[in-house]
Amino acid sequence: MVLAFQGMDSAIAALPRNVPLLQQTVLFPGCGHWTQQERPNELNAALLGFLKTIA
Repeated sequence: MVLAFQGMDSAIAALPRNVPLLQQTVLFPGCGHWTQQERPNELNAALLGFLKTIA
C-alpha cells in the first residue's frame, strides 16, 4: 500500500544516495505492513544475510 503513494518510486530509488552506508534495499512484493508476520522466512533470510556481512 505504501509503495502506491505518489513519489514512493523516486524515494526508494534515492535511498542509496540519502541513507549513509545502505547496503541493500529489500522489497517483498505483495507484502503489507506486518512483514515479520506475513513473510517470516523471507525476512529472516534477509536479516541473517545482512548480519553475516557485518559479523
